[in-house]
Amino acid sequence: MATRIIYFMYHHTHHCVIPREKRITASKDSFTVFPLLPTELRLKIWEAVAEEPRVVELTCTPTASHIPEGRWFSHSKAPVIFRICAESRYIALQKFEVLKFHPDQIGIPPSITLYINFASESLHLCGDLQTAWARDLLEKNEQLKEKLRFIVVKENLWQDLNQVQFTPVWGYGSKEEPPQAVRGGLTALVDVKFHSTIVSMP
Repeated sequence: MATRIIYFMYHHTHHCVIPREKRITASKDSFTVFPLLPTELRLKIWEAVAEEPRVVELTCTPTASHIPEGRWFSHSKAPVIFRICAESRYIALQKFEVLKFHPDQIGIPPSITLYINFASESLHLCGDLQTAWARDLLEKNEQLKEKLRFIVVKENLWQDLNQVQFTPVWGYGSKEEPPQAVRGGLTALVDVKFHSTIVSMP
């Protein structure tokens, strides 16, 4: 595997070696020899950068006549590792996935590509998100159901999504099924944080 990565990087036309004529005068705190490190070490450093925890924001816009169901939106930008050089982008494409939406949902605008590393990053559901939209997202999205490990959510929204109905509202002969606890469908989930525990988002 390492040999194939080295071969790929060696033959890549935009590798991370800085041409002499384009060198920039660095400050005394700059690590100017990074391009000279062995390829295996540079790739490990990029992998560590890709695993840095980050919060990915997701919300739903208000409904309008042309989008009566609202549409998903995010202010989170692609991680900087995608834009440093071809070598860093190569690692980023291995670690990050594009967040997908169910065909029934109006996803984020085509101009936005929302990346998430499910191994280390949290999905932040904004505080103005309605329960119905959050439930629709988490119950229909197979990607989230199988891979989402960390979620940041408003406490009362999380309670609504996981409320168990013990009263006999759905009695004998009822055609409606009681809503299920969303947490049970998120098979990879390991940690839930509430908005009050988050100071800021990068």
